[in-house]
Amino acid sequence: MKTIKYLLLGAAMATFTTNAVAQNEHQAVIDQVTKIIESKAADTESQVKDIFKANKKNADVLTAIGRAYFNINDTANAQKYAELAVKRNQGFGAAYVLLGDIAVKKDDGGAASQWYQNAIYFDKKNPEGYRRYAQINSKVDPAGSVATLEQLRAERPDYPVDLISAEIWDKAGNLNKALSYYEKVDKGQMEDYQLVSFALDYFLKGEFDKSFSVSNFGNSKFPKNAALNRISFYNLTNLKRYDEALNYANALFNSSENVKISESDHLYYGYAYLGKKDYDNAIAEFQKSIELNTDNATDKSDALKNISTAYQNKSDYTNAANYYDQYLKSLKEISASDYAGLASIYLTQASEVKGAEQTAAYKKADQIYSELAEKFPSVKDFATLWRARINSYMDPDMKTYGAKPYYQALAESLSANAANLDASDKSHLLEAYQYLGFYFYKIDNKTEYTKYWNKVLELDPTNTTAKQVLGK
Repeated sequence: MKTIKYLLLGAAMATFTTNAVAQNEHQAVIDQVTKIIESKAADTESQVKDIFKANKKNADVLTAIGRAYFNINDTANAQKYAELAVKRNQGFGAAYVLLGDIAVKKDDGGAASQWYQNAIYFDKKNPEGYRRYAQINSKVDPAGSVATLEQLRAERPDYPVDLISAEIWDKAGNLNKALSYYEKVDKGQMEDYQLVSFALDYFLKGEFDKSFSVSNFGNSKFPKNAALNRISFYNLTNLKRYDEALNYANALFNSSENVKISESDHLYYGYAYLGKKDYDNAIAEFQKSIELNTDNATDKSDALKNISTAYQNKSDYTNAANYYDQYLKSLKEISASDYAGLASIYLTQASEVKGAEQTAAYKKADQIYSELAEKFPSVKDFATLWRARINSYMDPDMKTYGAKPYYQALAESLSANAANLDASDKSHLLEAYQYLGFYFYKIDNKTEYTKYWNKVLELDPTNTTAKQVLGK
């Protein structure tokens, strides 16, 4: 097993064990020997030897000496004094816990588990053996780890079994189980990092209201905690409560302790400003996100797309299209929907301008749909429909009949699969038939317009125009 699996666990262990050992009649001696060993003075060994001689029958002092050596990474001496403590008092659980911690530091998970089991067996009231055993086995057997903690609950009803069980399920990646245990715990008894985990689990499940309820409680208790400010900021942005979100953004960026601002923070800042319709600030924050982004391709693509959206909302279609094009180039795989998004920018532009500028926008959109049909044959009918519509928009009086070849192609494609058309397909086929009916009526081809208006009636028996043309 790898040391990395235990680094955080080991760090957590030291404090709890020291506290457990400290609660005895030899506290003054324990404090003294701890200071001596931590000082690493030249005469440390002789001073410790004197204390050992005076306390060689006291398992708690022997364990404290071992723990002090362990804390300065001297595992040889830690092992020596832990074993002496066990020989002196076989039922002293803290000594077994220390031996387990030493095994953890040596990457021997199996030996560590055995030492913790010994601690449980010989010292049933000491919670550290249970907790250590549960934590070290939390990934490989979370259910078994929690079951071990339930044994502790029977021995020590006062111990926060539910909170530790929540943390174990967290490490195992089972958010539902973790949350079921977090919900049993009074939030007022949680430390800041536990509230972060609790809130984050709800956030990862997309339950932003519940996540904010936890993070907001944490904000009131730990107002300068960066992680809690961040989660509240993200939650409120997702809940579209943008004014409040920006307040927490300010707290994260300007009032939090030990904060390291990430590209994701600027990305969410951009989301919040975009939601507030403050497009200039949104663009600036998305740009900062891109500048800080070194390895998150998804976030970079998202920032580019949102910059495009912000420019589009500013009616700056040149920049909107430019950034959307960059967005497309940033994607590993482009979907038909992604590609069609560029055409929608030009269509929006065309709806807001007139004359030559409008025609140019329509032509760019038409080109995008032409490319869409080639790149994604499965949506060729969709692309053909929009090419027909765009050319119809450019020829509202039907003088050039630019839309005719596209509506003709659409009608032939859809009618060839008439038995499998859904309501949307039938609506598009009806649109094509009506255009073709008008076209042939305008050029006075009675045979053809009669055929197409009859097809219109087949799809829409109440169509007034068809009835008038056909004299029905």
